[in-house]
Parts: sequence; structure tokens; C-alpha cells
Amino acid sequence: MPELPNPALWIDYLAPAISENWYTNFGPVNKSFEYRLEELYGRPDESVVTSSNATSGLSACLIAEAISGPVLCPAFTFQATASSIYGANCKPVIVDVDATLGIVTPDALEAGFNKTGAQAAIVIAPYGITTDFHAHEAICQRLGKLLIIDNAAGLGVARSHLSFSGVGDLVREVYSLHATKPYGIGEGCAIFTPKSKVSSLRAAMNFGLQSHSVSGNSKAPYWGINGKMSEFHAAIGLAVADTMAQRVAARQDMASNWIACIEKTSATIFSKAIKASPWQVFPILLESQDQVLATIKNAAAQNIELRRYYWPSLGACKGMEQVGPCPNARSLAERALALPIRSNMDTNDQAKLMKTIKSCINNCDDGVSI
Repeated sequence: MPELPNPALWIDYLAPAISENWYTNFGPVNKSFEYRLEELYGRPDESVVTSSNATSGLSACLIAEAISGPVLCPAFTFQATASSIYGANCKPVIVDVDATLGIVTPDALEAGFNKTGAQAAIVIAPYGITTDFHAHEAICQRLGKLLIIDNAAGLGVARSHLSFSGVGDLVREVYSLHATKPYGIGEGCAIFTPKSKVSSLRAAMNFGLQSHSVSGNSKAPYWGINGKMSEFHAAIGLAVADTMAQRVAARQDMASNWIACIEKTSATIFSKAIKASPWQVFPILLESQDQVLATIKNAAAQNIELRRYYWPSLGACKGMEQVGPCPNARSLAERALALPIRSNMDTNDQAKLMKTIKSCINNCDDGVSI
């Protein structure tokens, strides 16, 4: 459920855009927002480039490096990951994931590069949970490949050495700022990139144009898309920054409460690393797809909507080229269920929700619908 700030909290941040009559095209509010994100979450060798949405941001990372042909993509992810590859005029090639962690393993990544000749790979941090990609980074450095980390739901926790070293200029990390994400602004994206890559990324999101002059001359070494963030969204982003720490703390507290609840069911908890995520949702794995569907049905009878992330597996989608079979991704997609997390839900309401969901799961174990 979106938790965007009241307009009274962000309208003042829009003042520079109003004063300069500059509402898009990398305006003053957008620049302030990028600097704020760098201060909060960036590394010394990084800059932030914003985009209109994460799908465009992922596409821009590929376009900016003139990637063509196949791009490796995990079979366990939201469909937008593959869409972004098509959006960069490339071809997604699907790779299976680890049966427990839900990520492409380093061995599978290297095998995929060797089999397809791909010059880039997108890997995901499932559900916005901080993931160790050091080995993936090392492979890409050794082979000279671009590594893009799609961490759509992960903005809001410390970005340190935990995910990757940042040595060299081959890694980009992309976050969604969609209204449903913990750092939600409506629509948007933040790309953490080496400083040397800022101008090419901006060009990729501005039709390939790197600069404009009064005479009308422009440099266009790349083709590109229209992926620019509006000043309105940047203003909302600045307002969210003011309370993001409290929002994340509340979500992490609720995730802790979910752990205590779900441990009393037959479900498997996807991760107990509370501080590793701002927790868009709380993912669990049930024993079968039938149990997932029955739990959803039981919850709906109590006016509770539960969602399946990431279903279906991309490996089950027709027309997707695959490095090989993807049974692990299919199994995860069939058994995964996303439980709701809110930063504004009080403990009494949380307790009622969790008691109901626990009952929905346990009644499925007993073959009972409620």
C-alpha cells in the first residue's frame, strides 16, 4: 500500500522548480534529490542518477554502455527486469537461481556468459534484501562484463561493503521508487553509478543527447529513451528522505513480528536478516502452489489481500530464451507468498493481522478453508 507524504510536506521542496519554471530535464529539485540520496546512501566513489522509473533506469544502464545482443537475466524476478532488456533493444536470456536464496549463483553467471557471449547481466536482490554479490562482481571484472544489480525494493538501508566492493566501473545498482516501495515517491528510480558514468547515463535517458547549446548543436553519441524524472517526483523524494529512517525502523519491527508469527506455522521464512532490508513485503515459502492458493483464498475471505512475488517464473513464460532449464525458479515462484508490511500499522492491528494469517496458513495444512 502506498505511503506517500502529504503534499504539504513536499510542496516547499518544489519552490526552485517554480521559481525557475523548470519542471523536468534534470532540473534543480532533481539535482537536490540526487545529492540527498548520495549523502544518505552513496559511497565516496559513486553518484546518483535518477530516472522516471526503474524499468527505464535498467534500460538506460544497458544503453549507456552500448550493450547489444543477449543479456543474462534471472528466472526468478518481476517481469519488468526482462522488459528493461527488451527496452534497450537487447535480448533477455534466462538463468536459473539458487533453490534457497533465489539469486543467480556465481557459477551459473559465469556459465551463462560463456554459453551466450553476453556482455552484461542483471541480477536481483530478491524482495530488496541485501545480497552478497562480491563473487559475481569478481567474475564480471575478470571477464570485462557489465553487472547491474536490480535491487528494486531495497532503498532505505545502509549500502556498505555488504553487496559488492565497488572497485572499477562495471557495477550499477538500481532502485525503484514506485509508490509501493519502501522509498516510494509515486514513480521513479535511483541509479547508484561510478562517477565516471554519470554523463552517459543522463544521455541514455535523454534520447541520447549529452548536451545542448544555445545554437542548437548537440552531441548524440548514443541512442536513448525518455527516462527523466519530473521535478514533482523529486520534491516528493526529498520529503520522504526526512522520515525514511523512521519508516524503515517501523517496517523492520513489523518484519521481526512476522518472524515470530510465521515460526509457528509450516511456512519457511525467506530471510531473517532484519537489518538487511527496508521490507516492502515479508516473503515466505509454502510447501506447494496449492497451499499458496488456498492461503490466498482463506485470507481473501477475511478481506485480506495477499500477493505472489515473483510469479510466474520468467522460465515459464513463452518465448523466453534460457541458458538451461529453470526448475529452482519455477519452484520458488510457485511457493512464494508476500505478506504485507506497513510502517503506519500499530501493534494491535499487526497482532490481529498476523493471527489471521497464521490461521489461514495452518488451516491449509489441515486441508480446511475458512
